[in-house]
Amino acid sequence: MRVFQSEDVIQRYVAQYDMARFLNSDLLHHLRLFRFAASENVYHEQDEQHYLYFLVDGAVQCSHFQLNGRVAVFALSTPFSVIGDLEILSDEPVWSNVIGAQETLMLGIDSEIVARYGADDPKFLRFLIDQLREKLYKTNSLQINQIMPVIHRLAMYILAQPMQGDMVTLPSKEDLASLLGTTTRHLNRVLKQLTDTGAIDGTYPRLYIRDCALLHNLLG
Repeated sequence: MRVFQSEDVIQRYVAQYDMARFLNSDLLHHLRLFRFAASENVYHEQDEQHYLYFLVDGAVQCSHFQLNGRVAVFALSTPFSVIGDLEILSDEPVWSNVIGAQETLMLGIDSEIVARYGADDPKFLRFLIDQLREKLYKTNSLQINQIMPVIHRLAMYILAQPMQGDMVTLPSKEDLASLLGTTTRHLNRVLKQLTDTGAIDGTYPRLYIRDCALLHNLLG
């Protein structure tokens, strides 16, 4: 992790994501810019939380260890999203591992500053509630979708990703398989199915969407 005191860059992201909507002047004043390398830990499970982060560029992977010792990926977050909103106003330790899926920039506020200037701010608290509600909906949707065939889940995931032209960049196959609730071997078979239908092509992890209609048809 590297910390930068680049006020110009901070203000550019504040304006880009209209962060004054939910951060009061004191919280805005204490924003700092953090850069995390790919595969670098943002949080370790059971760590004390020191910062509330706002993901403004890049991506992070959230995971935790299951009782059988396996790592389960349950979220891949991209801009704009909040990291650490569940625990920030409590004394609870961080409950998941968060690592950079690629080089990532985040704005952060020290947890003591958040408690001092945000704990009684209705605008800020409403923002945190909205963030948590959105994450709850996504989690419930993911659990419901586990009854769908993997090819349907994969099509839904691909269509939900940000596109550069007609290209999407996916996480590692191990992470994506965990997120979809399958194995990497079966994921490879499903990727080949989608390629054979003409819906996608390319070399993993960069895939080109050649026929959106085919992907949408899988979703009914």
